[in-house]
Amino acid sequence: MENKEMLQHILRYIDENIREELSVSILAEEAGYSPFHFSRIFTKTAGMPAMSYVTRRRLQYARYDLSQGKKAVDAAVEYGFETHAGFTKAFKRCFGYPPSFCFLRTGIMPPCEKDQEYFLSGEEKGEKKMNPHIYEFTPFSVIGYPQRQRKSNVKRTADIPAYWDSLKMDSAALLTKLHDTFTASKHFEISMCYDIDTENGEFTYLLGRGIDNPADYEKMEPDMTRVDIQGGLYAVFSTPPAEDYLVAIQDTWHEILTDWLPGSEFEFDDTRYDFEYYDHRDHDWYFGGKVQMDICIPIRVKEK
Repeated sequence: MENKEMLQHILRYIDENIREELSVSILAEEAGYSPFHFSRIFTKTAGMPAMSYVTRRRLQYARYDLSQGKKAVDAAVEYGFETHAGFTKAFKRCFGYPPSFCFLRTGIMPPCEKDQEYFLSGEEKGEKKMNPHIYEFTPFSVIGYPQRQRKSNVKRTADIPAYWDSLKMDSAALLTKLHDTFTASKHFEISMCYDIDTENGEFTYLLGRGIDNPADYEKMEPDMTRVDIQGGLYAVFSTPPAEDYLVAIQDTWHEILTDWLPGSEFEFDDTRYDFEYYDHRDHDWYFGGKVQMDICIPIRVKEK
């Protein structure tokens, strides 16, 4: 068979046997070539060695499973990694963020045959579509009202807008109180999830007011919590102005994690907080009935 036809067959075979033992010898036998000849053809046609592709594909399947709640240690075993540490290292090298970052974030789409078409054509889905602003944040704080949660239907930061209605808090009244109390700081709001326990699905959700003026700190009340954002380098992604906030946020998170971070010179810095940033664009009068916000991802240059 022709090289491209053979490669299409092998890519399908890999997907169908992604949780089974795979090796150059097994793939070569399926293709009808010697291991040496198969390796040369695969690398020349696909642009990477066969087993490098297998590892990447397994990680893509594992990433989807993690977004659905599977534990990283279980995914490591299921996809043939000898140790949890080895799986974590390979995952971070492939995608630019650790496996734990999939929890409470975007709903990753399951791998599909369409991915193979992009791979064979040399194109990356969504390539170069995103153009975030790389910004150096100065340190600031968030003061607001936290809630410790454990909800199976809330798995990602992108679910925050849909989650507001289920919170046992009057968000509008609390935000009004926060803005009326902290008058010295610039007007902006922060939503964030932190203290995430991936073992039992618990996390803390914070609805807060950004504080960038020290004069506001003394106004903090006993039922409020303060989280300090240490600043540093961030990739800031603005959602497209939209009437449907949830879809715009989910789509933006999806592109960040499946397209931008894996192909970027940066990786997620898990020593700092990610957060969602809301300002005057969050009011529908600004875009004529549509709203916009920013997803802020802490980043650092990938290690060579």
